[in-house]
This record gives sequence, C-alpha cells and structure tokens, in this order.
Amino acid sequence: MNNLHTQEQSSRPSISTTFQHLFIGVKDSAYIYWILGITTLVGMLMRIWKINEPIAYDEAYTFIYFATRAFRHILADYSAPNNHIFHTILVYLSHQLFGGHTWIVRLPAFIAGTLSIPAAYFAARRLFSSHQSLAAAALVSLTPWFISYSTNGRGYTLLTLLAFLLANLAGLLVQHQSRSALTAFAVTAALGFYTIPIFLYPMAGICLWILITHMTASEPRDQKLRRSLTFMGVCALTGVLVLLLYSPVILFGTGLDSIASNEIVESRDWATFMENLRPRAVNTWESWMLNIAPPLQHLLLGGFLMSVFFYRKASNQKIPLQIVMAFSILFLLGVQRVAPFPRVWIYLEMFYMLFAGAGLVWLADLVIHKLVRMDSAGKIVPVIILLAVMITFTSKYISTQQGSGIANRNILPEQQAAGYLTSHLQADDTIISIAPVDLRTAYYLYINGIPYDVFYQRDNPVKIRNALVVLRTTSKYNTPESLLDFYNITSQFDLQAARLVFEYGPLSIISIPAK
Repeated sequence: MNNLHTQEQSSRPSISTTFQHLFIGVKDSAYIYWILGITTLVGMLMRIWKINEPIAYDEAYTFIYFATRAFRHILADYSAPNNHIFHTILVYLSHQLFGGHTWIVRLPAFIAGTLSIPAAYFAARRLFSSHQSLAAAALVSLTPWFISYSTNGRGYTLLTLLAFLLANLAGLLVQHQSRSALTAFAVTAALGFYTIPIFLYPMAGICLWILITHMTASEPRDQKLRRSLTFMGVCALTGVLVLLLYSPVILFGTGLDSIASNEIVESRDWATFMENLRPRAVNTWESWMLNIAPPLQHLLLGGFLMSVFFYRKASNQKIPLQIVMAFSILFLLGVQRVAPFPRVWIYLEMFYMLFAGAGLVWLADLVIHKLVRMDSAGKIVPVIILLAVMITFTSKYISTQQGSGIANRNILPEQQAAGYLTSHLQADDTIISIAPVDLRTAYYLYINGIPYDVFYQRDNPVKIRNALVVLRTTSKYNTPESLLDFYNITSQFDLQAARLVFEYGPLSIISIPAK
C-alpha cells in the first residue's frame, strides 16, 4: 500500500515541472539565458531610474480614491475606469505592507514591467528561434514608452505581462491541450480582464489564432473539432471566472453599467467614431515611437513587415499571429465604435516590438550564415543583441548623469506645496484646488499623514472658514476668482483680504478668509 502511494506521488508532476511545461517551451543553451538575464537586469535598472519621478494625476487618482480605501470598496467600486481592480488590489497590499511612498505605489507596475521582458522571450519562443526571442526581449526591455509606464502606478504593464503569458500558453495549446495549460489559460485571461476590461483586445486575437490554428491543422476532422470545442469551453470558463471576479461590482457596488457602459467605452455614432479614429491612431503611433530615432523606427517597421510577409519561413507556425490580432482589433473597433486612448495600446506596441525583432533577426541570421562559414556563426547575433543592450544602457546612464545641478522649480511643485501645507495647515482651513493639482497635492499630503478630507469637494460641500486656494499658473483656472467661480462659491469669501502665502515655480497658495 505504501509503495502504491509512493508511486502515485512520484507520477504527479512537480511544481517546477509544471511551470516549465506551461511557460518554458524549449530548453535553450545556457548562454542564451545569461543574455536574457542581463537584458532583464538592464531593463529593471532603466525602470528604477524613473520610479521616483513626480506622481502623475491618474496614478494619484487611483491611489487616493481607491487604493487607500477599505478593501471592499476596491472590489465593488467601478465608478471610474481608473480602478484597474486587480492592479489596485496589488497597490493596496503594497501600501499596507510598505507605506505610501511613490516607488511603493508604482511597485506592482514596476514588477510587471520588468517581468514582461522574460515573458516576451518565452512567448516569442513558442513562435520563433531563441535568437529572435532574445531580440524581442531586448526591445521590450528598452522601449521608452513602456519603460515610462513601468513606473506609472496603473495597470497597463500588468495587462501587458498577462497578454504575453496568454500568448505563451496559446503557443502551447496549439501543440498540446494539457489540463494544466487549459486551466492556466482560463485563469490568466480572467486576471487580465480583472485588471482592465480592455484585455478583450489581446484575448480576442489570441483566441481566434488558436481556433484557426486548430481548424487548419493536419489532423483528422473529428480531432480538430474536439480540440476546438474543448478550447471554446475554456473560453466559456474564462467568462464565468470574470463574472465571479466582478460580482461585487455588479451585485453590491456600482453596477454592470459602470463596467460596460461608462463614458469611456460607450459607443459613438459612426461620424464621431471615424472623426476620432485617425487622430487617436496618429497619437498612438507617436507614443509608440517616443524617443526612438527615425532610422531605428524605419528599421523596426521593416522587421515587422518581414515577420508578416515571410512568416512561414521566419516562424514555426503556419498562421501569422500578428495578422489575426490586427483583424480582431479592427472587428472589435467596428462593433464598439470607440476610438481608444493611446495608452490602451501599450500591450500592442510590445507585440509589435516582438514581431519587429523576430523579423530583423531572421534576416540577420540568414545573412550571417551565408557569409560566415564557421561553427561560431550561430553566436554572432546573440552577441550583437547583448552589445546593443549594453550600449543603450550606457548611453542612457551617461545622459542621466549629465543633468543640470540647478534645481528645476517646475519639478515636484505639488510636493513642495504639500510640504508647506503639512506644517501650516490649521483646523479652520479648507484646501480648494482643481485637477491635476488637487490630487497630486493630496497624494503628497496623504503620505505626510493628512487625509483627502481637507480638500473641498463639490459632491460633499462643507462650510468654509478659511480657504487655501492652490493654483497653477499654467492652468485654465489660474486666479482665485476663476477657481472659486468654478465651484460657484465666490460670494462666500472676502477676496480683498486674500494674501499670497506660498509660491514655488508655477504653483502658488493663496489664503482667503470667508466673509
């Protein structure tokens, strides 16, 4: 009996075996993993350099309105799409464990952005060679816009990580529908939707690619049908999991309409949709190419096109994933009639970089093997990728060390204002401000122990004895009168008694007593 029990235990796959089965399709040479490790480390360091930059409005909004509230509030309140619930839960836990400093608020996004580098490698490895996959990881590591969002306390890098993991699992499922892979696919997809509902875009493309690959496989018709139906069952399971995860919102919170019909995702008429589509597309491309030199932009575009037109030669798959993803996006946009903001397509830029790198390295490998007739030819491309990563890292490091030593008063003015308010705020004072100054200042006040309640809020008006009006000269509301008019409370104050109490760069604080 004991021997039988021991045999059953030994037949069960270990955690490490299951992990390798799910996420590491091919065992590559040690030097490949060393280069991948260095590339990931470089990407992490380049993100660390930016992790303490001034808090942005959207991440301050998420932190103040959601991550600092009760846990049940996070689960049930989708009153604003800023609540990327799964990511907000991680920010909440990070805040509870370590505090509210800027790098802690950004820690989940930072970790997700860093892990996206090896995730890109292993997702690409299901489709391409190890050299092509290294190029994909290197581009994800070094892409400026993605680095920026890896140090922004929102859920977009987490969504990208989950999209890469889903693509990795898709590459496994077209080969072998193991129970663990099917389960992992459903859970990963559900977490993606729970992060942001726009996970529908990568999910739709990847699922369609799996189904087309199943139906075009060289195997008996009944087997193709069985595999397709099994996968569709997993998609249905994903839907059930998503409903369960969002059930606090639907049943006890802000309701289903807050998810499916909010002002961000509400369908427009065709004229408005088409009018918005082109400028949004242009803005998206400009964001993708931010701080990338034009020659490199052209090189990346060439690599991407090569990955499309020579897919059967450059990849080990018959169906081009990038074409299927593009088709599914166009279809969904037509159905929804919504032109999303550029940040929605951050994940797509990373897939663009994946395919661009794969196309370029496919051509490079082809040329090198024709020109260099020696055993070491296979290591030339990985060395070139490593050198490119290190040169970019060194150049970035040098540029960060050459910054001016003179203080820039446009940087962190809200933090300076919060420092003043922390030491001068009286019990009779109410702070009056407007976005983005209000929540940025509120964030820095919060980490100094002062709650958001000290701010005047239009939906919760209070009697004010003395107003501390926080203004930005670059804002539309850059005078006390204009700001008080915005809140329709001008008549309550003695503007003749107003006095400037603080000024730093574009920010000023004016004290105004009530009449």
